[in-house]
Amino acid sequence: MEITKQETLYEGKYLRMVKRHFKTDTGESDWETIERKNIHGKGAVVIIALTKEKEVILERNWRVPLASFVIQFPAGLCDKEGESEEETARRELLEETGYRAEQLIPIIPAPLCPALTPTRATHFFAPKVELVGRENKEMDEKIEVLKVPIEKLDDFLLNLPKDTELDLRVPGILWVLEREKLI
Repeated sequence: MEITKQETLYEGKYLRMVKRHFKTDTGESDWETIERKNIHGKGAVVIIALTKEKEVILERNWRVPLASFVIQFPAGLCDKEGESEEETARRELLEETGYRAEQLIPIIPAPLCPALTPTRATHFFAPKVELVGRENKEMDEKIEVLKVPIEKLDDFLLNLPKDTELDLRVPGILWVLEREKLI
């Protein structure tokens, strides 16, 4: 498969809708995709943070496209030019949760929604994070920070609060961490 042409259909403040034309073994076609305008590098970071007390840090985050809360890991866009993914991960974890990570272990890069966007996220494991207080909170975010003991995590994920959905990357990445013997 080969991309042969790209045209912008719409451009907003943060997003651009693009039509990509491509060739296949059987002919030509096109696909509409969404590109982020406010990212550098691969796109995003996700932080799987674990406290010294073996609690997983999760967020109950209001997501406008779903008009719902979503349980997810702390995450953020690589939106500051010149900032490394590791620096972005440390900054986002502190801004969103108030926890500081001394150590960050790169786990896996993965596409966020490959049928819709080329944005990828690098996942970092942050063992033994320390609560130091939130630096600031963005005005357009409504985030509740949750600490879930690792031994109660399965039960929590299977019994979410009302009006809350689960980002399936959470159990998927936890599975990877278990296989790597990090948790």
